[in-house]
Amino acid sequence: MAKSMPRSGGYRILHTFLCVICALFLFFCISNTIMLRALSSSAELTDALREARLSDAGIPFTGKTVSEYIMQGYVTDENILPEDISAAVDGMGIPAFLADKLEQHFALLRGDSDTPVRIAPEEISDLLGQITESLHESCKLVIDESDQKLLRDTVEPALNTVNSISDLFGSNQAGRAFQRFGVSIWAYVLEILLLVLLIRRWVNIRKNSGRDAAGAFKGVGLTAGIPCAVGLLLVIIGGVHTLFIRDDAVGLYAVSKIVRAPHWYIQITGVTFAFFMLSLAHYLRVKAKWREAHPEKAEKKPAVMPSAPPVPVHMVSCISCGREIEANMKFCKYCGAKQEEETPAAPAPQKDASGDTVVCVSCGKEIAANMKFCKYCGTNQQSGENIVDAVLNGTAGLPEVPEETDDTAK
Repeated sequence: MAKSMPRSGGYRILHTFLCVICALFLFFCISNTIMLRALSSSAELTDALREARLSDAGIPFTGKTVSEYIMQGYVTDENILPEDISAAVDGMGIPAFLADKLEQHFALLRGDSDTPVRIAPEEISDLLGQITESLHESCKLVIDESDQKLLRDTVEPALNTVNSISDLFGSNQAGRAFQRFGVSIWAYVLEILLLVLLIRRWVNIRKNSGRDAAGAFKGVGLTAGIPCAVGLLLVIIGGVHTLFIRDDAVGLYAVSKIVRAPHWYIQITGVTFAFFMLSLAHYLRVKAKWREAHPEKAEKKPAVMPSAPPVPVHMVSCISCGREIEANMKFCKYCGAKQEEETPAAPAPQKDASGDTVVCVSCGKEIAANMKFCKYCGTNQQSGENIVDAVLNGTAGLPEVPEETDDTAK
């Protein structure tokens, strides 16, 4: 496999930026999965919406409730009381309406229903029509058809966008499966797997640019830590803010507490993960510096396994070729002869009929009594003369060879 060529600094900056964007997207998906699972698996949110009063809900950046905002901005009659405005606003039943829609959507996510959630402009007009009469009697406010048409024209584009998205993902089986997968345990597995692959890609980018791998882990930690720290700060501020709200205020404060609850452990988990990645990056860099300072200790020596003591092998000679082979071999590895054949036993030495033995007069070894010459040294046992001298002197008693004549030669 060919070694990758070093890349430029621009390559590293561009692909690191892309990795940051992908990491932020993955963290958003993980947070969304946790929040949806927490809210859809419980009825706390929908119950809090049904019990909430919209008139006591605070309007952001104004410091006023909905009733106070309507009272100061749209009511000019001094005889109209704030309680009348609150009763009219709560009479619309908007929180309960939203609770029903959320309950339908959560049922779709849990697989209890296959009906997509839609909000028609006529439903908003009907909510306004429920308080038209009571609003006229208590506040002397008249909502004519032109006001209703203006309201319908204002909310219709936004509702059409919401309805089209709901139909896209809820009106077919594939879209519903995709939504339900997003709140399942398999979504966690996929998101974590993608995060691991992203970190590996980030490490390769830095290695190709001649940088250390620790920078990739540090980058992931910063990408997770900064938004999670900001989110945790906002959650803490919102949590502290609820301590100063009077106990008799209903409004949407209970709803905000329930929605804020999953974000507590989402942000805390994100900050904890960021600290872990930063600590891992620091450890890798310290380890790399130690290896540079102690190259002799950093080299890994191959582990030597203790060798078992050699097992002694009994060797025998092949019955055919005579070479040494192992005793348990049935065939010779040199000539292939079968080793199970028994070698014939050597004939026992035949003893003299008389069974008497004498000692050689020259070498002193035992020989048969009827032997004329010693079989070891060749000495004549009667004269004591060696067989060689006896042959040379003609006293060995051997038959004489006849001389050749002309007739025998022919």
